[in-house]
Amino acid sequence: MERDGGAPWQLLRLLDGFVTTQLLYVAAELNVADVLADGPRTGAEVAAAVGVDATALQRILRGLVIEDVLAEDADGRFTLTRVGEALIPLRGAARVRGGLYYASAAGLLETVRHGGSAFEHMYGEPFFAYLAAHPDHDAAFQASMAGRSEQEAGDVVAAYDLSGVDQIVDVGGGRGVLLAGLLRAAPEATGVLLDREPVLPTAREHLEAAGVADRVKCVAGDFFAEVPEGGDLYVLSRVLHDWHDGDAGRILATCRRAMRPGSRLAVVEAVVPARAKDAPAVVRMDLHMLLLFGARERTEREFRDLLAASGFSVQRVVPTASPAGLAVIEAVPV
Repeated sequence: MERDGGAPWQLLRLLDGFVTTQLLYVAAELNVADVLADGPRTGAEVAAAVGVDATALQRILRGLVIEDVLAEDADGRFTLTRVGEALIPLRGAARVRGGLYYASAAGLLETVRHGGSAFEHMYGEPFFAYLAAHPDHDAAFQASMAGRSEQEAGDVVAAYDLSGVDQIVDVGGGRGVLLAGLLRAAPEATGVLLDREPVLPTAREHLEAAGVADRVKCVAGDFFAEVPEGGDLYVLSRVLHDWHDGDAGRILATCRRAMRPGSRLAVVEAVVPARAKDAPAVVRMDLHMLLLFGARERTEREFRDLLAASGFSVQRVVPTASPAGLAVIEAVPV
């Protein structure tokens, strides 16, 4: 067992977080978890399976052992722990954090000193502009969203009542994970998914695989400019937290113009707790917003104020079982 070095050792472990991120990144890029899912392997066997240097990979694997991602037996074979098993569905998250996000973290001090986003300080342009110019990074980002979206969609669908909804408009709907879940829960409803043109082919594939493609129209567009009209329910899931209040208000105004009497808006977002340790996942996501966009998560009061300023009245706030602290904030135009 590792000796307890007290507070200095604990702090040094935290300071070495940059190494841990890269260990997980290497494992994700090489599909190490998939290899070990078939059973215990030596470092040399894993290295042969993924085609890399055995000596270097052995050291990477042992680093993952001390982080409880892998276990090492008396014969020197490695196996996945419960934490390590999560690397399979979260491979996309590990790749984007160890790659695209990693370098941007070095810009946090500049953000604190001068404002803006850490990402823009390091990459020289806004996050989504960079993704548009770098399809490989855009693909990694979209993959990172996929695993999280599946879990979160299930939590939202389980918590939110879709009674009386005939058409759902998912604004900035990405791959359509949430929309597919909502449509499965409301089998008589149809849907419209609005997002950027490069995202739509993946969305169509997912909706087809989910068995709801025949009930969905995918539309390329800009939610700052125009949103499809005629929906009963407009969904903004994990959209507003990417934007400052001014831009978030513009998105809400575009939705409001498209809504008809009787339409409602469902804002799906994490709600910042009064104390950090009440919802650590929300605090971490808030830091991601600072890192990537210079944006932020919001408290319930801040959501109410933002919606009121955009011509909406909040009807209710529906908590979900999501570990990420998600709630559905339902509002109607006034």
